[in-house]
Amino acid sequence: MAADVKSIDNQHLLEIGMEGFYGDSMPERKLVNPSYQVGTDFIRSNLIKDIDFTTIHAYPDIW
Repeated sequence: MAADVKSIDNQHLLEIGMEGFYGDSMPERKLVNPSYQVGTDFIRSNLIKDIDFTTIHAYPDIW
């Protein structure tokens, strides 16, 4: 889908627009977010060639 959007308009930056979790691409980190089974694999999703940037939410007060 990212390639489709870029084929229509390659003059704008494209991002996934989701919060993700560590997933199968980083199995050693799954314990950090026990809800990974209901989330998405943030790293794998953002490795798509046509994705230009990513964003994160940091919650340092609860870490």
